[in-house]
Amino acid sequence: MKKELLRGLFSIAGGLVLWEFLARLLLDDELLIPPPSSVLRSLWSLAIQGKLNQHLAATLMEFSYGFTTACVIGVVLGYLMGRYKWVDELMDPWIATLYSIPIIAVVPIIIIWFGIGIVSKIIVVFKITVVAIMLNTAAGIKSLDPVWLELAKSMRLSSWETTYKIRFPAAFPHIITGMRLGVGRALLGVIVAELMAANAGLGYMLRDASETWDSPKLFVTVILLAAMGLISFNLIKRFEHRIAPWRQSAEW
Repeated sequence: MKKELLRGLFSIAGGLVLWEFLARLLLDDELLIPPPSSVLRSLWSLAIQGKLNQHLAATLMEFSYGFTTACVIGVVLGYLMGRYKWVDELMDPWIATLYSIPIIAVVPIIIIWFGIGIVSKIIVVFKITVVAIMLNTAAGIKSLDPVWLELAKSMRLSSWETTYKIRFPAAFPHIITGMRLGVGRALLGVIVAELMAANAGLGYMLRDASETWDSPKLFVTVILLAAMGLISFNLIKRFEHRIAPWRQSAEW
């Protein structure tokens, strides 16, 4: 784990040094691509003014609540879809509808219904994330080897014991995949919602930076979003190692 962290930090540091060098050498105008030093100054200025904490906290809260709700409900509904054919048939048209409608078309309706506050952003994140988790969970439950179910019957396991000892462990890799896919979709949802109507958040900051042609501030927002995605991915990975330690031995 330490070697993996050091390699990641070394990779990021090398990329920043190369970025600084090329930006100073090849570009005269920071409007196009500001060097990391200018981005860092903008980050420091926003932090000193207190604006950064306000916008970051708003986005983190909307992302966390929406993503967590999508994970819980998505896993439960995905399990039922994989377990019972009639549930799968009932949910199929709704999933197809939710998945096919572009999020940009749904956000204005949600904002009209629920306002520009945190509730509308949570609903947007939930909508764009839950489908991926449901489909992956259902796929994991359906792909269970029947041999394991026969084994459960021979051991006289109850339905509940079969679920948490066999079905969920077998479906766990699919669930984790759905969560990882959901992270990117959740960040997309919260930023789109904040871009369209918000008075706080990284999406609001992104819109403000674009309107004022403030490239360093624009890059600060992008870097913070990338950091949120990276941290979320690593938290999911740690969760996977804690819940399913046997899978760690299969990795590099």
